[in-house]
Amino acid sequence: MRDSLFDALDGMEMGKSEHDWLEQRFGSMTAKERLLFQGAMQLEHPQTVEETLRVLRGLDQYRLLYGADDDVALGRFVMEHIHIPTRPARGYLDPEIVGTAYRESGDGCFLEGHYVERISPGHSLPELEPDAVLPTTGDYAIRVKLASRSNLEGVWVGFPDTGEYMDTAHPDELLLGLDALDAETLEQCIAVDVDCALPQLTNILSQYDSAGELVRHAIDFGYVWAEQGQGEAHWLEKWQAVLELEDCHRLDRALDLSQNLHCYEFIPRGAGLAQYGMELAQKEGILGQDPLLNQCFDSVAYAQHHMAKFGLSATDHGYVARNGQELNYEYSKPEHGPAMTM
Repeated sequence: MRDSLFDALDGMEMGKSEHDWLEQRFGSMTAKERLLFQGAMQLEHPQTVEETLRVLRGLDQYRLLYGADDDVALGRFVMEHIHIPTRPARGYLDPEIVGTAYRESGDGCFLEGHYVERISPGHSLPELEPDAVLPTTGDYAIRVKLASRSNLEGVWVGFPDTGEYMDTAHPDELLLGLDALDAETLEQCIAVDVDCALPQLTNILSQYDSAGELVRHAIDFGYVWAEQGQGEAHWLEKWQAVLELEDCHRLDRALDLSQNLHCYEFIPRGAGLAQYGMELAQKEGILGQDPLLNQCFDSVAYAQHHMAKFGLSATDHGYVARNGQELNYEYSKPEHGPAMTM
């Protein structure tokens, strides 16, 4: 069946490979991506398939203001999330005037009950590298395909949601998915497919009895992925090493392990033992700020001692072992028995 998004490409010349890629990309789009793409097409007016591909690669340069379907609603949204007035000033601000001023000062359009805008007016779309393989899905940590009685074909929702102004418990991806499914709650939906960025997590769909619990865990998984340990070095490698050590294939268990990484000692693969040993010694307070002693410190021996002390096991992503601290469980039930080692 021809995707309705192809209607925006009428008159554009394309080869079979371009058509096939677009068909895959449109089919994998979440409900939010579809709206962002439609809005971007209205704002950019691409004339060729290549320009359209650049629009698709640059969807992160647009944002959606959920429910802002006219100047009045746009003004309310702006005053609630973007330009927040003082309480005394509110009585003197007309939402319609604020919405009109905001719309006229930027570059956006109303679309299917929402407002889509460029994040940075005057931006340039990303260039396409010659012969580059374009991804057929958006940049999500996890995607869940939901279906309902009103929409048996189903729609994708993806996390983390990059929307800047939204309720974290009810992100735009989820709300737009429910709108597309003509459903008020997740209880009216079933999950029919899951796509996860971590290959260790398999058969996720079979791990859940309800779409509600799966989506709640997917939302949290998206936030964990986005935070990346708040910038901690080698955080993702450590998480994946722990998943391998614990032979973890469940989403709920992976979420718990992401919150318990302090319970594991870890050395990344390819790390220079000298540098890692120095960083470890400084982190643990073994070394201070004395430059002479730091220069003479045998950091390789310290790193090797650390590995032997905890009995680190080799995984594809590094060397890891439990350090004896107690694990806390929020998403899954504790698994009894020793951790698997290699």
